[in-house]
Amino acid sequence: MIVKVIPQRKEPEIVVQPWEVEHVVELPPGEFLHFKEHLLEDYPFIAEQAKELHTDGHGITHGMLVLCEGIDDGILVNSEGSSYARYAAYISGARTLALMSRYPSLRDFCVGIDSLVEKYVQQALAGQEDGGFTLHCSDLDAEVEQRVYDEDMVNFDRQLFLDMLSERLEFDEVETTQNEIYLTIAPEFVQEQAPGMSM
Repeated sequence: MIVKVIPQRKEPEIVVQPWEVEHVVELPPGEFLHFKEHLLEDYPFIAEQAKELHTDGHGITHGMLVLCEGIDDGILVNSEGSSYARYAAYISGARTLALMSRYPSLRDFCVGIDSLVEKYVQQALAGQEDGGFTLHCSDLDAEVEQRVYDEDMVNFDRQLFLDMLSERLEFDEVETTQNEIYLTIAPEFVQEQAPGMSM
């Protein structure tokens, strides 16, 4: 995973400020690049919302999130009433964060399916035989049904589950039949078999 950050150096603690995103603006790539490299210029899209972009008496900054078409990152802006980005912060993964904030049900779905994928990744690594692991669909279905019943998951998407398994570094291949999912363990995660013992 790669994220873009501005690290602090030799600070005794990390101090963060609460921001409430009042407006989201999406710019074409060329305009976003220009904005990112010329924050102190005046921009009509900031001027239109300038009255709402400020820090209130409770220390909450009311800002604007500027996104770029086709890119996940964004820039938070507080103009303090001006038409330029008086205060700005680059946010890696801003679009995804905004989506998760806007749709709590999507966040809950992602958390639930991630937890399920992680469980079966660990189960496959621990129970692998000859560099492979077979997951029976009936076991998966029973697990999903129980999690939905217990409200640990809001929903399930089998194709997304398979895609997520395929994207894990632990697996070289994910093959499916009507009743089974066969996971081929990547060589660096294959456990050594003790002499004379079956894995």
